[in-house]
Amino acid sequence: MINKLFLILAVVGMGWSQTGFDILSTPTDARDASLGLTLNPTVKPTRILTHPESTVTLSVWNWVADIQGAYMGIALNNAHLSFQALNSGELEYRNDIPTEDPLSTFQYNLFNTGGAYARELGPVILGFGGELVYERSLNASATSLSLNLAVAYPVSDHLFVSGGMRHFGISGELDAESTKLPSEMWLEVDADFGQFSLMTEVNNGSLPAAAGLTYSLLDKFQFMGGIQIEPADPDLRIHPSAGFTTDWSNFSLGYSIYQMNHTLGARHFISLFWNY
Repeated sequence: MINKLFLILAVVGMGWSQTGFDILSTPTDARDASLGLTLNPTVKPTRILTHPESTVTLSVWNWVADIQGAYMGIALNNAHLSFQALNSGELEYRNDIPTEDPLSTFQYNLFNTGGAYARELGPVILGFGGELVYERSLNASATSLSLNLAVAYPVSDHLFVSGGMRHFGISGELDAESTKLPSEMWLEVDADFGQFSLMTEVNNGSLPAAAGLTYSLLDKFQFMGGIQIEPADPDLRIHPSAGFTTDWSNFSLGYSIYQMNHTLGARHFISLFWNY
């Protein structure tokens, strides 16, 4: 099964969360990656209204071994649309014993398109999102449907609490074996103090705790940093991320380094935001 061979992108879930390809939980733009948090409104649909934007986002990222991705998001009042692609190039699979030729070579491509909608019901905000995911290896393909539900409540003018379920749904088969979505339950607290904002999340996934901090300077620059905590034996691993955005006219440009100390190297994100 290609997901098992594709070790550099496989993750192990905690508790009753599932094991499988985790691209759905990968940050989609430089701000998400800098904070080490998933903030995409398709995945956390209440953010459409708790953090309203009128923005078109274009983002590209690159990782080890010729693995790269691209993302586009469009915010439309109470709705959000997203499109994402990942390509691994041609990779070689080898075991621990050096050999002249690889055991196999393979490519992996993934495309997903999603949408989300949110509305206010008194002080409570409800949101629903869904993504149609298409995976393809050299000789097989599979289609999955990922569903995301969220609810948010403003505790005060500066504090939001939100939570929900993400990446629940159904998946097809790839190379005659079932593929599984990285299903999680999550809880997030956002505190906004003008120049500073702080976000924290806990979940039952492979990275069960994360925190991110944003600092705005002169209304033109935003500096961001975050950490993710990963259970490991014998000690916990802490993955730092960092980045910035800068504004010019109706545009913002962002750059980030995601999980700077990752064993396989950091991921680099470049994003362009058009604020229409």
